[in-house]
Amino acid sequence: MAILSMAVSIVVLGILYRRMIGREVPEPITIQQALVPVGLGILSLAISFLFTLASAALLLKLGYVRDAQPLWIQSIISALIAAGLSEELSKFLMILIGITIFRSKIKNVYEYVLAGAAVGFGFTIFEEYLYGSELANMLFRLVLITLHMLFSMIMAYFLGRAKYQKLRGEGSAAGSYVLAFLIPIALHTIYDACTGLNPLLSSDDDGAVMIGFAIAALGTVVMFVLQIILLIRFKKRAEKLSMMLFTEP
Repeated sequence: MAILSMAVSIVVLGILYRRMIGREVPEPITIQQALVPVGLGILSLAISFLFTLASAALLLKLGYVRDAQPLWIQSIISALIAAGLSEELSKFLMILIGITIFRSKIKNVYEYVLAGAAVGFGFTIFEEYLYGSELANMLFRLVLITLHMLFSMIMAYFLGRAKYQKLRGEGSAAGSYVLAFLIPIALHTIYDACTGLNPLLSSDDDGAVMIGFAIAALGTVVMFVLQIILLIRFKKRAEKLSMMLFTEP
């Protein structure tokens, strides 16, 4: 089942990624630019486990006691350490590495976005193999299968915008760098706090469990809708982002 889950992710995200590449104007990226960041994305999942362990160790050293906190604090901290910070930080670093490798070839902001999409693609392939071992879980994850790709695209977009702003002297590049890091972490943390790391779902109180399910359902619906909105938005803006060139004005 894990292999099937991985195969489904490759097909679905592969089709989306190929279409994204085809929207660049006047010409698409090279095969190397398309594939190398996917490999970096696969590597990023392994690195994220190390970040999780390091973050948890640091938190304990600072005196954090999980049971002493309100449930909602427990949920947010757990989601931040286990997913939001560790996974997005690892993808952030891989995007930077990918951009650095192809720095002489990257022509515009859209190619930054494609690098982010590729890293998110690779991350998802590995994650689906690890966590898609049950049919019900695989089907649920399929509903939001583009989230990692989209979080990385948001990240890469703001990184690309920051570079463009620096070259053109337009707006605050520093602000874009902050948004590149914070927005994906915030979205990812909130989603996981509402769903997989929602403590109400494991409560002994039936009423609390029902509230937990309601919160999880709401979080899933919101993310599903956001997923569609972002996919459409990036599709519509592909040409405009392709025209945001990294050349001196």
